Amino acid sequence: MEPKFQSSFIPKGTVSSSSSIAPVAARREKSLMGFIAKLIFTVSVLLALGVFAYQLYLNYSIKSMTVSLESARAALDPETINELTSLNKRIVSTEELIASHSTLSPLFDFLEDSTLKAVRFSTFNYAMTQKGLELSLRGEARGYSALALQAEAFNKSEYLDKPAFSDLNLDDKGNVVFSVKAMVNPVPLSYRRQTERLGVPTTNNLQPTTVATTTATTTPR
Repeated sequence: MEPKFQSSFIPKGTVSSSSSIAPVAARREKSLMGFIAKLIFTVSVLLALGVFAYQLYLNYSIKSMTVSLESARAALDPETINELTSLNKRIVSTEELIASHSTLSPLFDFLEDSTLKAVRFSTFNYAMTQKGLELSLRGEARGYSALALQAEAFNKSEYLDKPAFSDLNLDDKGNVVFSVKAMVNPVPLSYRRQTERLGVPTTNNLQPTTVATTTATTTPR
């Protein structure tokens, strides 16, 4: 009779349980955390050393620039510095004078060129007010159409700001007598603008114009 063999797939050796794997994983996790902590500590130390070295470099640069500045200051002549300072003040004062200086010759040229043949001005007055330079004119025109054309020429001009015609009357000859008041635009009367237009260099001995009241008569064109 043949012997019967009983097969079995169950290993007879000792099988390790899952509890033996847990300590290994824990040790690996602790090792990784330790490595990360060491890496952070090393980077922190390097950054601290870098900041300290940069601070030393800045202090050295400041001391070097201070020494250079003191050497340059000692090399300068105090008398030369005073002369340069005085020259700079004169230049600034000259620029301020030129900026505030005005000339009335362009205004006279405008009135001469824009006055119509049928219009005549008998008085010309100007005075400085709180709002600026005010122009007052009185004249006569050969009819209202001539007066309208003269008003249009004044309104289109860059020299006069909102000219107002008033006191319109007829004289014994049938001429229209009128008055004109307007504020003068200071920009086209600027001395700087005139010199730039003519290409003439400015000088340092210019004095501002004193505005006064005067009377003049224009002849018909």
